[in-house]
Amino acid sequence: MKSKDLLSAALALSFFVTGAAAAKENKIDRVFVVNYLTVEVEMDQPLTAEETDPTRINDPHFVPEFTFNEGIQMTGMPVFQENSYNPNTYRIPVTAMDIGFIYQISYKGQKPKTFRVYEGKEQDERYRDRYGSYF
Repeated sequence: MKSKDLLSAALALSFFVTGAAAAKENKIDRVFVVNYLTVEVEMDQPLTAEETDPTRINDPHFVPEFTFNEGIQMTGMPVFQENSYNPNTYRIPVTAMDIGFIYQISYKGQKPKTFRVYEGKEQDERYRDRYGSYF
């Protein structure tokens, strides 16, 4: 093999490896409780159209990207939050959560993020502290 061909092959391999490393996997940056039936996640990158497709929840073979502990299940698909300061914010409707538990949410089996539900007014204040008085 000529040295020019060898150099071209090495450059192509380098570009392939660098490109693969640059396409990092999406992850949850932050999680907040909106209320007893809704969790809000800020993602590192936007979710795909498939991940937010509301018809998927009714598919008998549906496997959610987001999983929870304590028996909590998604009741709908993540909904993009247009007016959020973070462009990758989504609300996820879930089965009822209780006060006093430490919940976890995981995206595609990654290390889970923890969150907690607080009693009425305290929950409202925590959410208001995050978004301001227009809550």
